Amino acid sequence: MKPETKLALAERARARGRSLQAELLEALERAAAEPAVAPKPRTLRLVTGSADGESTWGRDEIYDGTR
Repeated sequence: MKPETKLALAERARARGRSLQAELLEALERAAAEPAVAPKPRTLRLVTGSADGESTWGRDEIYDGTR
């Protein structure tokens, strides 16, 4: 735990008349009571393009990486 985090929790506990241990326990219990929510999947955007003319790349060269 970062020293500044510990200090902030200790100050919070002191202001509430609790020990640091009691403050940490309450914070952990509060966090455990919250529903576990999976992060929303990222939306991907596909941008395609085309070029005039004929490609000099063959499928095998693209996927094998031998050009």
